[in-house]
Amino acid sequence: MMSEFPAYESVKSQLHLREKVGQLFMPAAFINDTEAEIGKLESLIETGQVGGLCFFHSRASAATNFEGPKAIPYNENSLSRLKQLIERYQRAARIPLLMAIDAEWGLAMRVERAPQYPYALTLGALNHSWEHLLYDLGLRMAQDCHEIGIHLNLTPVADTNTNPENPVIGYRAFGSHPEAVGRKASLLHQGLADGGLLSCAKHFPGHGDTAVDSHLNLPVLHKSLSDLEQEELLPFKALIKAQVPLVMTGHLSLPQLDPSGLPASLSQPIIGLLRDMEFEGTIITDALNMHALKGISSQAESLNLQAVQAGNDILCYADRIPESISLILKELSESRIETSFKRVWDLKARLFPTSAKSVLPNISPNALNQKLAQHCLCALRDTEEVLAEFRKDGFTQVSVGQTPHEFIKKLQEAYDFETHTCPSGVGLQKGLGTRAQNILITLWPPYMKPKDFFGLPSTLIAELRALGAQKNLVLYLFGNPYILKKLPLNSFGGIVCASQPQSVFQEVAGQHFSGYFKATGELPIDLDYDN
Repeated sequence: MMSEFPAYESVKSQLHLREKVGQLFMPAAFINDTEAEIGKLESLIETGQVGGLCFFHSRASAATNFEGPKAIPYNENSLSRLKQLIERYQRAARIPLLMAIDAEWGLAMRVERAPQYPYALTLGALNHSWEHLLYDLGLRMAQDCHEIGIHLNLTPVADTNTNPENPVIGYRAFGSHPEAVGRKASLLHQGLADGGLLSCAKHFPGHGDTAVDSHLNLPVLHKSLSDLEQEELLPFKALIKAQVPLVMTGHLSLPQLDPSGLPASLSQPIIGLLRDMEFEGTIITDALNMHALKGISSQAESLNLQAVQAGNDILCYADRIPESISLILKELSESRIETSFKRVWDLKARLFPTSAKSVLPNISPNALNQKLAQHCLCALRDTEEVLAEFRKDGFTQVSVGQTPHEFIKKLQEAYDFETHTCPSGVGLQKGLGTRAQNILITLWPPYMKPKDFFGLPSTLIAELRALGAQKNLVLYLFGNPYILKKLPLNSFGGIVCASQPQSVFQEVAGQHFSGYFKATGELPIDLDYDN
């Protein structure tokens, strides 16, 4: 590997055109993989056919396997294994590799026993006074990645999630209000940037109003440019203004922008729109293994060629790389190749060697999560007053879905109450008796995604409505707030949304119930109280 990273001007006439094309390829690398597969990838690197790697947990993980459920290997040493692989692959490279990972809520998204932070939708609840914590989160994420050799985190999600049934974005987005999404995504990006890490806005031109998972099929979004400008494009414009270095193109079709029906990731008109928005940085595809592309071509080299022809600079999760390089050399002009090569090279020049001083986080992952959990907590309606009555008069606690043991334990430190479990929500009133008038319901749905009512029976709605007609109900939600759009909200005297079930959120929610602080979060989605 070169000891000094030269400027583009000094290498543009020295590198062979084939090596320049190789710099556009970012295949998948698996943390848990066989030595034979690692050796194959190492060989591609040694022969100059790879410019970067995007790391995934394993070939069976959700981001890499769409044929059906497979057992995902558990390796508590995945984090150290990842660091070892990064060092090994870098040793094999003559030109330093750009190391990427998709870690939207921290390395724990891909790696066991690694720092995990809140989902974007949870963070979307931070009010103006506490949004600065997103910058701190960016610094913290950057440091986590630096420690293992990662240069690029494929975040923030810039999609405005306006479809409550969206099966692929949902809790990964900051919410359903485009201005807020743009503001919060930009703060996270700025923290990553000041921490010395590259970030990436995704999934252009906006995947938030789709009803199809592009991992499985091709979503079609029937929107005009004027519609997009009012919603989907606003966060991307904010991030471009904030100088985000990369934008990821999404696998979704927008026939009103490109009548050919090609997904944005393969569409010259749609990628041209991104350039018209004065984005001068690097454009990367969404993973090219996703089934949204299967109906376009079964040949990986054809998809890779189309992606570069459309205007992408980096091909993420590319396959059949030697064949694709030959095809690109045959079909594309030298000037087109040079344009993308320069963008990739300029990205690397910012990283190797790192001469600029990065801003270090001044808070540990645990302490940051504690702050985020508290300030993301949302109390709806007159909840604080109702809670005071529950604390004074007593209550019975009922767990629907999974049981939030840390939340219950925190309450048991201060109160004497009965607990009941009703995992399915069916027969919610059984065993409560007639004396229990105040009912504290905790709801922890099995799924974070909306499929099949988040894994709960739809009869839960009628059960809650019937119980609410007889009892005083307070709800603590440890799950995706989009489920609130389906619940009979007027059946509850108080609603508290913790947005996710991790231990720190349960403990903070328990402190909130006891009145230690008031919830300051603002729900990042709109609700209808007439349901």
